[in-house]
Amino acid sequence: MAEGRIRIGVAGAGRAFERLYRPALRMVPALELAAVADPRPVEVDGVRRWPSLEAMLAAEPLQGVLVLTPPAFNGALVAGSLTAGLHVLCEKPAAVRPAELADWPAEGLHRFSGAYTRRAWPAHLRARRRGGRAWTFELETNAAAWGAATCETVSRDLLPHAIDLAEWVTGGRIARVRGVRGDGRALSGVFELEDGAEFRWRVAHGDRYRERLACAGRTAARRPGRLHWLERFQTPRDVAGVREVLRAWARFVAGGERPALLADAATVRRHAAILETVEREAHGA
Repeated sequence: MAEGRIRIGVAGAGRAFERLYRPALRMVPALELAAVADPRPVEVDGVRRWPSLEAMLAAEPLQGVLVLTPPAFNGALVAGSLTAGLHVLCEKPAAVRPAELADWPAEGLHRFSGAYTRRAWPAHLRARRRGGRAWTFELETNAAAWGAATCETVSRDLLPHAIDLAEWVTGGRIARVRGVRGDGRALSGVFELEDGAEFRWRVAHGDRYRERLACAGRTAARRPGRLHWLERFQTPRDVAGVREVLRAWARFVAGGERPALLADAATVRRHAAILETVEREAHGA
């Protein structure tokens, strides 16, 4: 292990790893990628691959685990990593039901961090500082365009972004869910915040990618958008957001205070309850 670097393993070397986390890790020298757990015969920068998290943890001296598996597997892998005494950073959603956190060891919850990388996007940070009480958020993606062989339901793929941004941008907490409408390809609804602010949202799987966050009808963040010519030579914002979250996590693992960019276990539990409510209301509709 390189002097002073944090030795980590990755659980799940799929598209999120290849497209976002792998390039971002190269920009965070404090983290050393030491091993990968994936049942597929993947090749990752010459590091050793193990067929399961259990095999990796039994063989590798690690300080942290980065969990990048599909949502249905995240909760159990987080539980196993925390039980092994390691720090964990897990991509959203770390749990799709609050009950999943029952298996997470209480004495290890302080070592868990949830990754919502849109928190680090500059436009969202500016929107958070600006404030407001009437927000709208639209997110539509085409999973095939990202090379995904399979696709999660829209509620588990895209809704976690809306849930987190509703609280991150407003600085409040969701108190109520209402007006849920939709099907397997699109969902919409309203989050009422504890202070009375509203966050209206729509998420969908479609044939294109577009995203817009607005306050009182005024756009706060939009993608795709017109780029200043200098931005064409900068790090793409998706990877840059992951990089900032990884940097924050590295500081936390090294003994620092928990940065605001990292979600804690209580936040994940609350978000899982909101996700469960939306799915129940959508199914009932």
